[in-house]
Amino acid sequence: MAAIKRKQEKSVPKDRKKPKVDSKTPAVKKAAPAASPKNAKKPAVIEKEEEETEDSDDELDDDDEEEFHGNSADDDEDEEGEDEQDANGDKPIKDATVPTGKTTEEIAKARASRAEQKRLIAERKQAKPMGNVIYKSKKIWEQIRRKDLSSEERKKKIEEHQTMIRGQIKDLVFKHDASRVVQTALKYGSKSVREEVAKELKGTYVDLAQNSYGKYLVVKIMHYGTPETRKMVVEEFCGHVKKLIKHREASFVIEDCFREFGTPEQKARMVREFYGAEFALFGGKDGGDADPSLKKILEKSPEKRAVIMKNIFELLTAVVEKGAVFFTIVHKAMLEYILNTTPGTTGATEFIELVKEHTAAIAFSKDGAQVVMRCLALGNAKDRKVIIKSLKGVANDLAIHESGHLVLLTLMDVVDDTVLVNKSIFSELQPNVLDLAVHKFGRIPLLYPFVGRKNRLLPPPTTNSIQEMDKIREATSKKDPEVRQTELRNHLSPIVLQGVVDYAADLVHDSFGCQFIIEVLLGASVTDLATGNPNTESHVASTAAGGRMLKTLVAGGHYNNKERKVELIDPPLNFHTVLYGRIKGNIQEWATGAGSFVVVSLLETTGFTKVEELKGGLKKHLNAIKEAAEKENKGSKVIVEKL
Repeated sequence: MAAIKRKQEKSVPKDRKKPKVDSKTPAVKKAAPAASPKNAKKPAVIEKEEEETEDSDDELDDDDEEEFHGNSADDDEDEEGEDEQDANGDKPIKDATVPTGKTTEEIAKARASRAEQKRLIAERKQAKPMGNVIYKSKKIWEQIRRKDLSSEERKKKIEEHQTMIRGQIKDLVFKHDASRVVQTALKYGSKSVREEVAKELKGTYVDLAQNSYGKYLVVKIMHYGTPETRKMVVEEFCGHVKKLIKHREASFVIEDCFREFGTPEQKARMVREFYGAEFALFGGKDGGDADPSLKKILEKSPEKRAVIMKNIFELLTAVVEKGAVFFTIVHKAMLEYILNTTPGTTGATEFIELVKEHTAAIAFSKDGAQVVMRCLALGNAKDRKVIIKSLKGVANDLAIHESGHLVLLTLMDVVDDTVLVNKSIFSELQPNVLDLAVHKFGRIPLLYPFVGRKNRLLPPPTTNSIQEMDKIREATSKKDPEVRQTELRNHLSPIVLQGVVDYAADLVHDSFGCQFIIEVLLGASVTDLATGNPNTESHVASTAAGGRMLKTLVAGGHYNNKERKVELIDPPLNFHTVLYGRIKGNIQEWATGAGSFVVVSLLETTGFTKVEELKGGLKKHLNAIKEAAEKENKGSKVIVEKL
């Protein structure tokens, strides 16, 4: 139900008119402030003749309905208190002892007039079609929505209400107040009540979806209904998607059907309606029941390509003009279109022109991200500049999004103007380096220029997805990929290095943060944290991730399991020398505690010139190291063997 949010705004018309006043009937004057006696106003008194009061009664009737729709439960409680202010239902008049200029007889007459007015209003409401049923339904509704009502009492009231409206639900749900009553019954009702309502409304869901009040009821029925009920409701929309996706009210219902409630077969049919009327009527006969793939349809009927592509583009244009570009069903149709368009053709150019200013609204879905990635790869330099401008302001949100971060990776792969990327994207990421560095997806755009597509950073599905853009960019990007990667790395290095300097103490306590430090190859700020006893709880080596980080930095690169050797970086980091100067005063604690494998890495690393000095220091504590080895410290066992 995410696509629809109920509006709870109290509507009070400013142009409410007063009922007509009988000039022969004496009116009651309200006591006015002494300072401004001219402000005193006379309350309206209804004429006894029904013909003369018809317009005013209708106006008040409409006002009452609008107020009913907008009031919350608390407002209703206040109104109920006001209605019970005296025995006749009138608001109390000031004490008769206060001089008002009117006699007791005149005051009583005014009260009787007001009572007559209220009686006429109630009669006219009930005289309208379904008026009596709506009136009684609202009375029951006031009770069943109370939070302090017991489950048993609520169940009885719902059954009573269901018995009263049975067979008349279709006539009730198009009225705003009655629609809300039925929605409440769905919320608190039993399974049988929900199914009964859903079946009675069968055949009206398309009309309900286009109604400003009925659309809420449709979504509630699918939300609270069984899978069979949802399938029945969604089935009615199949064949009407082309029309409803452009409708102001119904488009949200279509989105909910596609994203949450439809079966795979129904979702495929809904997408195929973008292809044309033929597929709206006979959607299941082409491309497989649960497969909306346009590619299969075009392979089967290549002569239909021009017509289908034209139909999709025209409908997408209408949807974009309506401002409905954020719907996921629209993103799916866009993806099918761009997947089957030929690079460099008019179709591809027109599509990029259509969506390039709306990419910020498209990029936050799985299919939408793929659309933006392909627009970046297919577009020229001007198109990419417009897309980057559109994404400016949401770069941080894209970085932490499961699908959105792929857009940033593609942007780094295809945009030749790395200065623009730095100014528009990297500068926006800089204030959030710490949050991004420890985020599952946020760290990837920051490390991509340094690590590339290695498995330790990108999972295989992500790698496969961005590799699909490589063939496209060969025809649209001029700069060599290695040169582009180097330039990006130069722009991003000051940002991430400063981030490590500022937040090293926080990063080392998170596994992603430790990986972040390793990949940006900054050891100087980490060595300061390595001083002291490594067995204390707050020490960098006390965590498994921190120990692995130090071990990798000491080794000077990542260990390759296939080749069984360390892939040394060039130029060498020489982290081992700096680290040894910080830890040699606590070498016993390192060799016997959580940092034992860091010591092993120091003993094994080539290029470490102080190995003999380290061994000499370890031999002084050999007994303690052997004792730790006997207590199943695996790192200590290796150290004993090395000595």
